[in-house]
Amino acid sequence: MIYSDCLKPDFKKALEKANDVLVSSIVIETFPFSIKKVIKEKTNIACRSYLKAGMYGIDIKTFGSQDAIYQNLEGKGIIFYNEEISSKERQRFSLNHEFGHIQLNHDLDNKNMYGIYEVETNFFAAQMLMPEQIINELINRGKQITVENLMSWFKVSKTAAKKRLDTLRKIDFSHRSYDERVIDESIVLKYQTFIDSIAPKRVDYYDPYMEEELQHERDSWY
Repeated sequence: MIYSDCLKPDFKKALEKANDVLVSSIVIETFPFSIKKVIKEKTNIACRSYLKAGMYGIDIKTFGSQDAIYQNLEGKGIIFYNEEISSKERQRFSLNHEFGHIQLNHDLDNKNMYGIYEVETNFFAAQMLMPEQIINELINRGKQITVENLMSWFKVSKTAAKKRLDTLRKIDFSHRSYDERVIDESIVLKYQTFIDSIAPKRVDYYDPYMEEELQHERDSWY
């Protein structure tokens, strides 16, 4: 898809918002996590099944989505989700997607921005479910990143895993700002137990970030 210069998905914003949640959330301790608990922790928004839409005087046929949708009803935000979806992986992604609309302050009444908003929230959801920092750390520990592995480790769908892999292949992780490295380290440290469960750290493991910090310390001696 081609976007004009003034209308492009803000991937940086989506990444930063997801990172903020991953670092600050108390309820996220491992993967997969309960997105409903995260939404409750971070917002005043309720999660309700499609079956309960009638209680709010809403016909689900008007939703336009088979998975989940965010609605503002007289000032009360509600995410309705389809509990009949057999794939829990798809359900988690859909809820993370709607949570992304909220975190990114999308004006959902602006139909001209719909396509861009959808790209941003998909990127947000992918980072929430499969953080790039954890994936990079697994690579550093010698793990092969495949669609099957992402599905197994993070309990995501094949479609989500494939898209995530395709996206990460396009990102140059060799040029990270100081602030980006701080966030990277924070996420890796917070989810150390999860990472270790997949790839225990070897005795000869080399941490480039730690080496950089040590070099800064050495330089300060002179």
